[in-house]
Amino acid sequence: MARTVDIDFTFEDAIDVSTAIRTLLEAGMRPSREGEVAYLIDEDGMFDWQRIEEGRLDEVIFKMGESRWGDRVVGITLFFPDVNSGGDFLFHPGRNSISCVIGVNPKLLSGSSRFCDIGWYLVWLVPLFESLGLSEIEARDSV
Repeated sequence: MARTVDIDFTFEDAIDVSTAIRTLLEAGMRPSREGEVAYLIDEDGMFDWQRIEEGRLDEVIFKMGESRWGDRVVGITLFFPDVNSGGDFLFHPGRNSISCVIGVNPKLLSGSSRFCDIGWYLVWLVPLFESLGLSEIEARDSV
């Protein structure tokens, strides 16, 4: 069975999707591994991820941030700098929370064969999200 590792971030107020994504990218996250960006605008509850060439990233970020999607989940897959690990960043309706689902080569705890080093991800993400009004964190590593 596969493990699921996710970290949920809650914010004091609604956050701007475009600002949050740009904050992550400016900190060094990569939007692509092979020239394509994976993103989601969940119009119908089916979570149909799309792929687009990396050169159109600004278009995707703009579209995801449009107010008309405020009651829908939008998401983007990003990769952490200097490691081969990444995850899906899901922005929930109302924009008071983001889930980071670590699904691409999770970084494991030293000495563990299956548990994710959630602390490593928190050290990396919390300072970025605090600047956006972070108020709560919940993390899970489960089967």
